[in-house]
Amino acid sequence: MKWLAIALAVLAAFVVALIVGPMILGDKGYVLISLGSTAIEMTVISFCILVIGAVIAWYVLSRLVIWALSLITGSHKWFGTLGERKRKRAFYDGLHAMAAGDFDSAQKALGKTTNGDFEGVNYLASAQIAFANGDLAKARYFLVQATDFPKAKVAATVMHARVDMAEEKYDAALEKLNELDEQERENNQVVQLKAQILAKLGKWQVLEENLSSWRKALPKADYTTWSKRIAKGKFAEIASKQGAVELKSYWDTLPRKLRHDDAYRAAYIQQLLDQGMHADAQKLLVEWQKRGPNSALFPLFTQLNIPDASPSLRLLESWIKQDEENVSLYSTLGQVAFNSGDDVLAEKALLKATKMQSRKEDLLLLSAISERKHDTATALQLYKEGQQLAS
Repeated sequence: MKWLAIALAVLAAFVVALIVGPMILGDKGYVLISLGSTAIEMTVISFCILVIGAVIAWYVLSRLVIWALSLITGSHKWFGTLGERKRKRAFYDGLHAMAAGDFDSAQKALGKTTNGDFEGVNYLASAQIAFANGDLAKARYFLVQATDFPKAKVAATVMHARVDMAEEKYDAALEKLNELDEQERENNQVVQLKAQILAKLGKWQVLEENLSSWRKALPKADYTTWSKRIAKGKFAEIASKQGAVELKSYWDTLPRKLRHDDAYRAAYIQQLLDQGMHADAQKLLVEWQKRGPNSALFPLFTQLNIPDASPSLRLLESWIKQDEENVSLYSTLGQVAFNSGDDVLAEKALLKATKMQSRKEDLLLLSAISERKHDTATALQLYKEGQQLAS
């Protein structure tokens, strides 16, 4: 209202000048207005006062009209805070109802906030409700509104991409995320979502090229997980399209750094196992774990199904001599021996493991060994014990 006070002060000074000026000069002057047969005569001072009064009256009247309209539309903010308070109350009521799972009430309340200044949060909440209700078209509508607010732009874009993914429109989702500016694309949620989309599209090479630059945005565990998924995806693609021979050739062409990466090694061995190349897989499992069990490779031993598993069995037994209280080593030894047909060694190792800790997988293997020996009573008993335990 500062500008209004200044304007009124200027007008007041002008009026004073009009009154005092002619008085000093001794000539007030006059103005004649003729309307048909009617003539109006007044001094210059009177005319100026009339004009100024008309301008002020027009301004006041226009303000009154705008204020009256604002009471009807609920969109005015400068006169009082009643409308704004109602919108804020509706906003908070909507969020509370949303948190409680009452989406209908939440949507009704948030629908009263469209003229409020909530920096797009009300539209994001409305979009979330619509998405939860399966109304994707309405969710898209609210998200478009939310993108008009700078602080809500990234969140709205991420949500919009998720809506596209729900409809399996992965290319459209990726395009929306790529439209963000460089700084916005570094957002953690944007990076994680782009990685998911690229994986869905099978664009493993693109994902691999971007992963190193996303390292800061991804938690360490997620970075490792994506490394494994990239390797697994690329190897699976090559094996399915070109065969196991080409897979081995491709592995040999990889940079030394990747061939020494545990995630890539695990993915490569897994693909060899999936292709039925258990002898090749066993050779690498033994060679790459000469210094001791590797957390990424060790679990793959249990998938070996090969008549001659002696290299793996000897390695596992050597580890047991160094760590005789490791139940996982005994359990894995029993699994490998069982798969190779050496039931005597398998039973011995599994009984040792079970003595230290009863585990479902070990008891079920012991049950299978008893069944092979046609000892159905023992097999049934072990099977029941195994089913009673969690995996």
